[in-house]
This record gives sequence, C-alpha cells and structure tokens, in this order.
Amino acid sequence: MRKIILLIASCLIMYVNQTNAQIDNLVNLSTDWVRSGARNAATDAADISVYNPAGLTKLENGLHINLGNQFVFRKPNHQYDIGLGEGARSFEQQSSDPLLPNLYISYKKNKWALFTGAFVSGGGATVDYSKGSITTDLIGMQALMGAQGAYMMVKDPSLKASSFYMTTTLGGTYAFNDKVSFAAAGRYISAKNTMEAGMTLTSSPYDLEDMPLNLDAEFTATGMGGVFSLCVQPVKQLTLTARYESPVKLDFKTETTTDDFAATVDGDKNRRDLPGILAFGVAVGITEKFRVLADYNYYMQEDADWGESSALTENKPVSELAGDAAVYGMALEYKLSDKVLMSAGGGYSAFNYNDQEGYYSSLGTFEVVPDDNWNLNVGFAYRPVKMITINAGFMQAFYKKDKQVNALMAYPMEVDVTVNNAISIASVGLNLMF
Repeated sequence: MRKIILLIASCLIMYVNQTNAQIDNLVNLSTDWVRSGARNAATDAADISVYNPAGLTKLENGLHINLGNQFVFRKPNHQYDIGLGEGARSFEQQSSDPLLPNLYISYKKNKWALFTGAFVSGGGATVDYSKGSITTDLIGMQALMGAQGAYMMVKDPSLKASSFYMTTTLGGTYAFNDKVSFAAAGRYISAKNTMEAGMTLTSSPYDLEDMPLNLDAEFTATGMGGVFSLCVQPVKQLTLTARYESPVKLDFKTETTTDDFAATVDGDKNRRDLPGILAFGVAVGITEKFRVLADYNYYMQEDADWGESSALTENKPVSELAGDAAVYGMALEYKLSDKVLMSAGGGYSAFNYNDQEGYYSSLGTFEVVPDDNWNLNVGFAYRPVKMITINAGFMQAFYKKDKQVNALMAYPMEVDVTVNNAISIASVGLNLMF
C-alpha cells in the first residue's frame, strides 16, 4: 500500500500548487467595472481607489464609499477518451460563487485625498468537481496499477478547492494642479487556498475492505506590495492614467487536517507570488452626456515565482510556461438624465502562453480551463438623490468552443482533452457620498 500512496502523492502535490487560474490578478474588482468593462481612467466613484487612485482628487470634497458584491457563475468543463474502449468521459464544475465583496473608502479635501479598501485581488472562486474529473481518473488509474490487482475499481472520486486573496490598501493622492495628480499606496494580502480530495479503492478480488483515501488541507500566505498611480487631464474632455502595482511575494504554508495520500508536509511552504501589473487608461468625453473609456492591463507573470513544473516539462518555472498576460477593455457611458447612467462595454483577455500544454501538465488546470476569452458588459447607475448611487451590472465571458489540449500528464498515453468554459457575473453595489 505504501507504493500506492507515493504514486498518488506525486500527482496531488502538483495539484495543490496549481489551483489558481493562469491570470491570478482579478480585474473585476467592483460593480462599476462589471457594468462597464473599463475603469482605469474613471473619476466618478471611490472604486477608483484600485483602478485610478490618482484620480480621486477629481471627486467632490467629502467622504466617498463604494461597496458591492458579485455573484459569479463559472462553468468550466472537459471531456476526453482515454482510448480503452470506455468512450468519452465528461466532467463539469458543480457550484457557483455567490460572494465576491468589495469596500472602498476615500476622503477628498481640495488637493488631497486619502483612501483605503478591502477586496479580493486574486482567486475569488471555488473549484468543485464532486463527481470527479480527469485528475481523479488519472490518480485512480495510478492507484490501481500500484495496487497490483489488490483492487479493481475506484469509486466516489471528488475534488474541491478554493482560492481567495483578501487585500487591504491604504494610500494618499495629491493634485499638483488641475491637470496632474499622483497617488501612492501600500497593500497587504492575506491569501488562503483550500484543498479537499477523496476517492475509495474498491472491488478487491481478495475480499479486502474498501480503502477510502481523503485529503483536507489549507495553504496560507501573507505579503505586502506598493501601488503608484498617475492621472493627467490635459483638457476637461480627456483623461490619461497609468498605474503600477508591484509583485507580492506569497509563500504558502501548508496546514494539514487529513492526508491519507501522504501528499502534503505540514508546515511546508510553496511559492505562488501575485504578479506585478502595469495598467493604462483613457477616457474621452465625446459630449456632455456621452463618454468612452479604454483600459490596458499587462500582467508581468514571468517575473513572479510560481515554483517549478514537473519533469514532463523539464522542471521549468511554471510562470515561464504561462508567459505574461494582458487584458484589454472598452466602455461606453451615456447619461439618460441627471439620475440615470447607462453603460456597456467589453474586453479581451489574452493568455500569452509560452507553452500551454506544458502549463496544463500541472494537475488541476483542466478543472479551471484558463484560456483566451471575450467579455461583454452591460448595466446602469441610478442616482435617486445626490448622496446615493445604485449600481447594477452583468458580464458574460465567451471562450473558444471545444478547444483541444493534449494532456501531458497522461504520458505515456496520448490523450487529447476537449475543454470549454463560460463565466457569468451579476453584481449590485452602492456609491455613497457625504
């Protein structure tokens, strides 16, 4: 049995280190973004504490609060035929994520503004395959091979993992004049990833009792980074912005509750840094009622430490396999009246893999399905009184249908996996001003 445990452990160790999507940094950080799709050059609410902190001095004097929640519905799925006569097997995400909150607070006085916030900067989702996946299939196959005939089948496979990077920020903004302002802030990240996995070895020809195997562990890390932002408004109708977020070192410490696989070492640490970001924004006022905004976010992932990949990819750095990534966005906003603002937009997330099959060789990636996608956003802001604005938005992300990715982790078998994904986000929020 010890041989079985070591075989399973070799697979699960790769999985527990790779439960995140390929772009760890989230861009959907407020309801205002969900309803529009671009906020890097916005100057109208406290959520710009994360998108355009240098633009906070464009707000009216006083206290500004932005709060909201997103309801995230992810539907990654994959199917494959391992070629043993069993036909294609399909697996799909089983649950949604009803809680992705944010709170931003800013106080503006003439040329100065102070700001803080609490939000989820990375992760923010749960991987839930209660009926198993390609990961549990491959682990189960290795377990049965290692059992050398002691068991013939695997039943009740399951995988569940979550990832949340809770973030707080504190900073200040200063306007040198009506045209140029600058902001600097520090941010503190408390990240927590959880992992639950299980299966049972059964159907022993020697009448051995079924052998349940379970893993329950969490991985926690903390880190600090800096944010620097510039906002330039050469004319009233044009706003230009730039923002740099430094990388944050995250060394995840393992805390094991149950581990029948011997896959974890309590107290062991594994790196998964939050990459740095370089972001730009443009806002153009076409008329008094109509405005266009555009965003560009560049994620410097190759500079981050994400640990090493498996021997299947020559133990290359995982971040090198992933490559840097970028997100493009555009939004249109139109004021129907002094009380109602309609918005619509969209964007494109570019996963610039250096080696996509190599990145997918880490077990657990097929359950997330990180890949290029388009998003469409729509929503409105309603301001019944000057102090209160109600926001509501909806976003739909579209992925290439039936994409084929070779599963290197099935080596020496040649297995192509068909992957699909879809993400929907509904969000509501409030902007308060005092």
